[in-house]
Amino acid sequence: MTRPRTSEISIALWGGVTFAALLASFTMFRPVRDALVLDGNPDDIPWLFTATFAAALVASPLWSRILSRRPKRRVVPIAFHVFALCLAVFASLVATAVEPVIVGRVFYVWSSVFNIFVVSVFWSLLTDLLGPSTARRLYGPIAAGGTIGTIVGPLLTRLLVSVIDVPGVLVMSAVLLELAVIGAWRVKLAGEALEHAAEDTPAHADASTGLRRVARSGYLLAIVGYVLCTATAATFLYLEQAAIVKEAFTDRVARTEFFASLDLWIAGVTLVVQTVLAGPLLAWLGPGLVLCLLPLSQGIGISMLAATPSIAVLATVQVISRALTHGLTRPARELLFTVVDREDKYHAKNAIDIVGYRFGDFGSSWLHNGLVALSAGTAALAVAAVPLAAVWIGLAVVLGKGFRERVAAS
Repeated sequence: MTRPRTSEISIALWGGVTFAALLASFTMFRPVRDALVLDGNPDDIPWLFTATFAAALVASPLWSRILSRRPKRRVVPIAFHVFALCLAVFASLVATAVEPVIVGRVFYVWSSVFNIFVVSVFWSLLTDLLGPSTARRLYGPIAAGGTIGTIVGPLLTRLLVSVIDVPGVLVMSAVLLELAVIGAWRVKLAGEALEHAAEDTPAHADASTGLRRVARSGYLLAIVGYVLCTATAATFLYLEQAAIVKEAFTDRVARTEFFASLDLWIAGVTLVVQTVLAGPLLAWLGPGLVLCLLPLSQGIGISMLAATPSIAVLATVQVISRALTHGLTRPARELLFTVVDREDKYHAKNAIDIVGYRFGDFGSSWLHNGLVALSAGTAALAVAAVPLAAVWIGLAVVLGKGFRERVAAS
């Protein structure tokens, strides 16, 4: 077996292990994050979305500057070590019950920053070491490792939180991050041994450049609009979830177990949707019609939850909507980018994350509170779900048409 071939196998193996450890770490502490924030008042969650949006605006250009001035192979282990140390500090604060409400809120914002940057810097490392074409070729097996991680993380939390308590879960998440450091080191060694053709890689994307490119393209603007609708519906469901779980479970460990079980079901159903349905549906219906499925399910789900705000309905709606988001909508959205100029794709994705998801969470959380206040209850959410779904489906149709036109013109 040739050395380049051996190195690619090693990269695929260790890349999969690293990605699995990263996502297992995040999905292990995510139920803790959602449980800790309910130590306070769920009505304050919009302030957390506001803080997260502000943190993303500050951290994104700072992170871009760091990655443009330092070799990614040196930045990655340092970033992972710092995040692991933060998890250990949070574990200590939770164990000693130091200002639990404040700690829960800070941890929520911190975890959102973790989610934005840790995974992106890992993929940046792969592209930096391998070149874009080799990285794309190895994407499948490495992504499979990530899928395993999304199942292992909540499973460990569900099994262990009643034994080692919440601080123990955070410590184990930190250990998984340190495992990712070892994996990234092995990826680096294998990547340095692999000879690949040098390819031009754009400078690390910043949000301002991405926003300018998005503003010049109706197609990219429609993608941003679709993402905003996705974030709005997800935020509505998240805020309803917070209120329902706060009332149903008074114990922090019980809340953590519930959120871990929910995440485990979502990961399992997502895996089935990805492997069984995504390919055939995208080939048969195309991305436009596939993108219509999420707004239909979310519109129905929000209306059901507004009418019957129970744990059973909540769990059913969340599993279906998030499995569709990760299993169908995300692959369909990636397909939309295959007909976009490479520079536009690279720079626009960062802007779409900041504007679409972070601003979407921030803006829609306050919209949710305003609707509830106006109606003195959740009835307004059912009413709001109808126009939201209509706009959302309209954008999906526009994107499907734009995709077909670009394919025909290429």
